[in-house]
Amino acid sequence: MQYITEEEAKQRAEQCGGNCRLAPGERLTPAAAEFLRANNYTAVEGEPHPITFEPASSIPVPGTPVAAEPEKPAAAPAAACCCKPCAGRTYLDANTQVQKSHPRIELRGRLDTLIAATVVVQTQFDLKNRLPVMLKAGLNDIKNWIWQLLASEISGEAMPAVTVCGMSCDMLHAVALDPQKYLGQGHIVPDASLGANVAFLNWLRAQVREVEVTLAKMGDREDLMESCNRLSTAVYVLMCLTALAEQGKDITRVTSK
Repeated sequence: MQYITEEEAKQRAEQCGGNCRLAPGERLTPAAAEFLRANNYTAVEGEPHPITFEPASSIPVPGTPVAAEPEKPAAAPAAACCCKPCAGRTYLDANTQVQKSHPRIELRGRLDTLIAATVVVQTQFDLKNRLPVMLKAGLNDIKNWIWQLLASEISGEAMPAVTVCGMSCDMLHAVALDPQKYLGQGHIVPDASLGANVAFLNWLRAQVREVEVTLAKMGDREDLMESCNRLSTAVYVLMCLTALAEQGKDITRVTSK
């Protein structure tokens, strides 16, 4: 399945007189659907009709009489367009309008906020580049994980396996349960003494928990709930690794003891 971005939806709509045509297997992102709605454009499934040309023999020569075309039957009046949702409603997908209080719309808003929070943390994390690069790479893994959560929610497809700093979900879970065994340090609790980097990550972890609560209210996507729970674990492990790195300890190898 391929997702059409807002920019691509805009180009298609402008090229086709306001109709954004979707090929089989294509879906709009929430931002693209909102753009079409706001501009009163229409999402149309199917490929555009081919352009045809009149044969040369059918083009009248100047000065010759042109036969009158037969009258065509009057076309039925077109149905009123209902593409633009009323106040308080938005698109769940290209063809379905729902209330903005719909649980899935709320979830997408939470995930959107979580992605924004992750980007903010990325811009502020380790500004002096003192820590191992694997930590910033781990943050990028976190962001990609959230994007995959959003994509799986929109498509309805199962959440695939993901990793952070090369660690699988099972490994992340094991490290979070017993950091002393795997990292040589016990559990940490949020504290200003741990520094700004750990504080930013803890704030991000709290944002993940908000998404978990929203998923629990929905109760129909066990795969997303489990993945989001592991995502919270992953951020906590990243906190522990950062706290160790701040102390000058080697975190490049996380192995069982």
